[in-house]
Amino acid sequence: MSYEIVLDSTCDLGKDIRKEYGIYEDFLHACLEMPGNKEEKADLEWNNYSIEDYFKIVRAKPGQVKTAFATLDEFERVVTPILKAGKDVMIFVISSGISGTANGYRSHASIVLDDFPGRKIEVIDTLKYSAASGLLAIEAAKNKAKGMSLEDNVKWCNEARYNLHEIGPMDDLRFLAKNGRIAAGKAFFGQLAGVQPVADFTRDGMSKPLGTVKGADAANKIALKYLLKVAKDLENQTVVIAHSCRKERAELFKKQLLEVAKPKEVVVTSVGQSCGANIGPGLCAYFFFGEPLSEDGSKEAKLFSELKGK
Repeated sequence: MSYEIVLDSTCDLGKDIRKEYGIYEDFLHACLEMPGNKEEKADLEWNNYSIEDYFKIVRAKPGQVKTAFATLDEFERVVTPILKAGKDVMIFVISSGISGTANGYRSHASIVLDDFPGRKIEVIDTLKYSAASGLLAIEAAKNKAKGMSLEDNVKWCNEARYNLHEIGPMDDLRFLAKNGRIAAGKAFFGQLAGVQPVADFTRDGMSKPLGTVKGADAANKIALKYLLKVAKDLENQTVVIAHSCRKERAELFKKQLLEVAKPKEVVVTSVGQSCGANIGPGLCAYFFFGEPLSEDGSKEAKLFSELKGK
């Protein structure tokens, strides 16, 4: 039975990348509430704002850009043509650890499927955010191209998500403070001192700071060392580098990686509007597959500490 792989706007893959991997062209536009109660739809193609203008708003008004998952009308707009064509749907969304999107879309799906008996809509809770969710979708698209069934692909994704890592620094700490990760005072003084936190994912779908590094060069180096230690079969996988208004740094990440390793592909993309509202400007991170995430994050924290010590 044929099916389409569909992204929510939290997955941060633009039109060209979606086309390259055979991911459905259209996507679910999540909701944005901009300052002044202005309602928008999050757009992966940036037709409503430039990247720079959007992150200027986010930076100037931390916490005042609100997000919500796509409405039922938007859900129907995207998935109904697929179902009418006799195909099933596989939708990739941001982690349930930080959003109610997965449950919201499952509720939407139950309503829509009343009119399409026999069809299926599978919502994949990636337990990741931004282009890490997109990377899981890329691999699912590769599986589909090889002939993998919907059921087997869902099973594969639900297992592989625990092997998907991030590593990279955040140079604007106010957004971590806003989200309760660190005290506001520490965020302010940390920024003055050039301190940059570095994080990886947890098994329950959160992003957990492993520690801090002082200075951009040191943060770049430890991120690369961490990737090389954790990644599995790097020469046969796609590595995604995502950034929020840090394009030059993202290209440096790519250059430094290619100087020491030969991954099959390296994709550079921007953090989009849905995730960018909460991440803010300043993130640059590698997303890749590697060792299984530990239950409590201790293995990842220990490795980071060892690398920092060296």
